[in-house]
Amino acid sequence: MKKRKKSEADAPPIGDRLLTLREAADPPIGDRLLTLREAADVLRLSTRTLREYLQRGEIEGRIIGGRWRFRRADLDSFYADVPRSWDCIGKNNHED
Repeated sequence: MKKRKKSEADAPPIGDRLLTLREAADPPIGDRLLTLREAADVLRLSTRTLREYLQRGEIEGRIIGGRWRFRRADLDSFYADVPRSWDCIGKNNHED
């Protein structure tokens, strides 16, 4: 019996076009990935603080090519889930 090679016809349809097998298996990541510095700037945090959040698992990121990369959607999710008690309290409980 000859094995049939999977084709685009085997992929699930989306809208008026078919997804390729690769697209079906790997959902799109959206906009370009952000570096550690860019992610820290978006969240208005230092890179050190962002690394601490990564270490504690409070923010989502991936190491790609030996460097941290972030999706903007993950940063937005982190921001939306931050406790309200963190609002306007800076270092040593000084308001910024």
